[in-house]
Amino acid sequence: MVFPVKAPYTVSADIVKYSGDAFNRHPDPSYLLQKKQALDTIGHDLTATAHDALPWVQMMGKFCGLNNATDIKSIALACEEDLAILHKGKLVSICFCFPSGFVPARKLGESFFGLHLPVADGDNLRASSEKVAAIISRDGALFRRHVWTVTSLPGLSQHPAYQRPVAASIDDLYFRTETQTTVGMAGDFCLFFVKVDMHPLALVWEDQSKRELLLESINSMTASTLDYKNLHQVKALLNNQQ
Repeated sequence: MVFPVKAPYTVSADIVKYSGDAFNRHPDPSYLLQKKQALDTIGHDLTATAHDALPWVQMMGKFCGLNNATDIKSIALACEEDLAILHKGKLVSICFCFPSGFVPARKLGESFFGLHLPVADGDNLRASSEKVAAIISRDGALFRRHVWTVTSLPGLSQHPAYQRPVAASIDDLYFRTETQTTVGMAGDFCLFFVKVDMHPLALVWEDQSKRELLLESINSMTASTLDYKNLHQVKALLNNQQ
């Protein structure tokens, strides 16, 4: 289990150079099934592509070993990861089956800055967005970043249409991580891969060092961040478990 929790909690463009595969070349069929189910139910919210972006989508398809792909949805259905393409720092195609509290299709055309505009306490991230967009779009550049949260919604998708249950105990909570990998391509393009993982929070809670770090991180969050991440009630519950 990836455990990217740090204390105190900060919002920053904490990308690091990476040298492995950008995506899992042997996807878990259960992930692919859940992606298909998401696209079959609210697919219109999950994917969008600019009218002139076909060559760029084909570029991503070839990168993923799908030489005949003509739409990002078909590529996403063959990968565990959610996918997006940036050109000159703007989103030109996306298929996020498991979004983290936003509607992916509404992000089309936004800049890297705009994509992070709603993030609470994200001034440093937004201030560096233009620089980061340029770095991750350099030909051959490969970077990775992790983000995390705690949620009462058990599914991989945290789409805003899904109501979050009220958690009564640790057993009602899940530790959610996103592994975000970017691949820079010639022509100022960036391929964006996001692998979502969910684990029962109890698996974290039974490890004392992880439990203490998680609590320290959540307790250091501002009210704005707690609002943005829907963690006020979770914070109270976790502190009561001590």
